[in-house]
Amino acid sequence: HYYITNNLRSLMRSDNARSEDRDRLFRSASENDNRNDLDASFRSVLSSSQIIPREVFRTTPARWYILFTLCWMGLIQNFIGNTWGPITEVMKKVYFWSDERVSLLSLWTPVFFVPGALLFPWLMAAANMRFVMLVNSSLLAFSGIIKILSVTVIPMKYLIYTAHVTQIINGLCGAAPFSSIMYISVNWFPLKEQLFVAGIIISCVNVGVAVPFILGPSLLPEPNSTDTSLVSTLGIITDTAEDIDYSTGLRWYLVIQGACMILCLVFSVIYFPSRPRYAPTASSVTARLDIKEGVKILLKRGNFWLAVLMFSLTTGTFNGYGLTLDTIVTKCGISQAEAGYIGFAALLSCVPANLIIGGLGGMFPRRKKIMTIVFLVTGTSTMTVFVAQLENWLPRNMTVVWVTVIVGVMCLTGAAPLFFDMSAESSHPVSEDLSSTVMVLGNQLMSLFFIALIQIPHLVDEAHRDKLNYVLIGSFALSVVFSTLYRPTTVREQMDANSVTVDQLDYRSIQQVENAGYSIEVSCD
Repeated sequence: HYYITNNLRSLMRSDNARSEDRDRLFRSASENDNRNDLDASFRSVLSSSQIIPREVFRTTPARWYILFTLCWMGLIQNFIGNTWGPITEVMKKVYFWSDERVSLLSLWTPVFFVPGALLFPWLMAAANMRFVMLVNSSLLAFSGIIKILSVTVIPMKYLIYTAHVTQIINGLCGAAPFSSIMYISVNWFPLKEQLFVAGIIISCVNVGVAVPFILGPSLLPEPNSTDTSLVSTLGIITDTAEDIDYSTGLRWYLVIQGACMILCLVFSVIYFPSRPRYAPTASSVTARLDIKEGVKILLKRGNFWLAVLMFSLTTGTFNGYGLTLDTIVTKCGISQAEAGYIGFAALLSCVPANLIIGGLGGMFPRRKKIMTIVFLVTGTSTMTVFVAQLENWLPRNMTVVWVTVIVGVMCLTGAAPLFFDMSAESSHPVSEDLSSTVMVLGNQLMSLFFIALIQIPHLVDEAHRDKLNYVLIGSFALSVVFSTLYRPTTVREQMDANSVTVDQLDYRSIQQVENAGYSIEVSCD
């Protein structure tokens, strides 16, 4: 084993001495066991390394404003994405919208999320983070103005068309908050805060999904089954008091959303630089690969794809399953009201879980794999009991149903900060925006796959609902298997801990050396 440690000062005495020492090191390595796969690119590990004092790295209070702006954008984007689901019955009975219309509106966000996610890394490479945030928030503000005009100036008969436009724009803008999770964490926050910050952003996203379940029904309560023909097929409001209440509630619902979307642009314009004035860690100033080279590296990183699969099989599967949770639970003999409460409680349980798990990951960085396995095993076990309760494999107990679904969702989706950190660690020096984009793409594709299963005729009927539960438990069980195969890496953590930055590293060569039996460490006094 060759330990490249505490020798950087001696290698910097002079150019000749440094060259001779480096050549002697590589000659001895090549002669030992004919390990000739150490190519010239690996020499840059020493030739381009430089010691940076710890005092150079510092944080600024402005990082919390940056975090607030990104959290606000993520919350509002998911708030808009879930606009019509919680008020489906009102739109059907009052405005005569069909189930297909409401389903299509809900589908636009995950569908158009994919092209938006593909554009995000390219915009980051072509411009910078401030430009991307301004473009994203400008589109959201434009969509917010359309929402406000649709219920104040534009005739109500055009509401369905403006709703489609705003949902499509929202889908295109959805990638920025997700894909920026690790980019903001790494470039603005110190190492111990990065996982906790990722948990805060993901928690705000979950809160955004939950807000319409409270705000929508409070402004637009479900009509009685005896109420018919409240408005005409063209959506023209009549003069009855009840109709005016519904039109006023819908107006306030969309105006509140539009105002919140405009605030995204205001916050971004006030202050959102591309990078902080001071670098918080050494890894934040390490040169990143371009998109083409980054994609090549990612395709060869098995650890990275294990993180993608774990995130997609847990969060992505549950997101898709959540769309039919009410239907499945009600067919099992549970009331629709209680089914809604169960789904809402499960969703909100992710908020403290993300914060707690993210904080634990920051305090115990060398125990991330163990924590991931424990959370996934616990979540899979409790969700299995939940399914057993629904399918009457075990005697029905509503207390057990509530506890198992909340604990299961907390463990499975609450581990999302760990998955994002694993992806950034295992893909370094690939840019965090690219690795996070691949993560969220996998999550959305898994959700769309589950939505496609739902579209199969009669699959959610009472005779076939267990098939969806089998897919759910099978996905969670696979995530447990993948978590055991993950091999922790600490390249970025060691770089930050030792305050050493490397301008250009060929990590393919480093992997070759490690596979050959060598151990590589770079440190300083």
